[in-house]
Amino acid sequence: MVTTGTSWLKPNRDNFFKYAFFLIPGMTAIAITMVELGILGAIKPAIANTSPLSQVNRTATRSLMVEELQGRVTINGNPARLGDRLGVADVITTGRRAIAILRVDSNIGVLELAENTTLEIRSLSGQPGLDPNQETVVFISKGRVRSSIARFVSAPFRNSTASQPPQEIAALNWEGIFSQDSQNSEESAEASPFRVETPVTVAGVRGTSFGVDVGPDGKTGISTVEGIVGTSAEGEETQVNRQKFSVVNLNLPPTVPDLTPPLSALQVFQVTRLSPRRARIVGQVDPMDIVYIDNRAIVTDSEGKFDLIAQLPPSRRFRIVVRGPSVREREYSVPVP
Repeated sequence: MVTTGTSWLKPNRDNFFKYAFFLIPGMTAIAITMVELGILGAIKPAIANTSPLSQVNRTATRSLMVEELQGRVTINGNPARLGDRLGVADVITTGRRAIAILRVDSNIGVLELAENTTLEIRSLSGQPGLDPNQETVVFISKGRVRSSIARFVSAPFRNSTASQPPQEIAALNWEGIFSQDSQNSEESAEASPFRVETPVTVAGVRGTSFGVDVGPDGKTGISTVEGIVGTSAEGEETQVNRQKFSVVNLNLPPTVPDLTPPLSALQVFQVTRLSPRRARIVGQVDPMDIVYIDNRAIVTDSEGKFDLIAQLPPSRRFRIVVRGPSVREREYSVPVP
């Protein structure tokens, strides 16, 4: 058995890049620095693309527009194109090294799908435009989605603006959109007008920038960059504040929020050749992160540990990606002895 060392287990710095999230044209942008990339590995089939948390609303007339594409992206199995609009029950999927950016029709926010992600539109109620009674619900069955959502989407705030004409709502002070002091925490996650659902939890947004990742067994990591996210599971709810994360494992309530580590990393790692064509990979990551080995998402336990027997690639090097829910991502190239 060979234990990895710091000399060769280093991220590929060529993959660093910066990503700027623009919520609405003309408003203040949130600049996010992306850190590292990695590989996916799956040893269990992905959980079924069903959610017990909401029923699909098929009467909506609103949509999410495809604003940016990179790589292979499909909508309901067909190639996606710039300008395509997704309605209720539509499913968008990104392939390897692909991304897609969707803008909510009323300009309340944007969603970025990482590679190997599947998202379904579950509800788009309310009228198109700046309707204070809108509800937007998406379901992630696998992968990662990062979102930036305006503060006025929070129910306590939107109730106070419901009587204002659209032009007054559009003229709100955007400088304070992501200020923690401006957040109202009374609204429950499952009643939030913008919700992200996964096989094990529902995350309700209170005006924020945040990320959600879903592993192959449904385990969900939630990381808040700015603002507040409420996450609910098994009858319990917790608030994930700025720069904190929480994890929801199958049949368990959300973990107590903790500070988000600055980097995604393989904290422990061993690789052993078992035969000319197989190797055993043992490691650990932060509990909220997803691990991909040669483009397959793998199952990790509640502590982020994994133990996998995999086929050796022709290069005899495993590409391993450790991907966090929001802006943390790291890639490793691991040789097999």
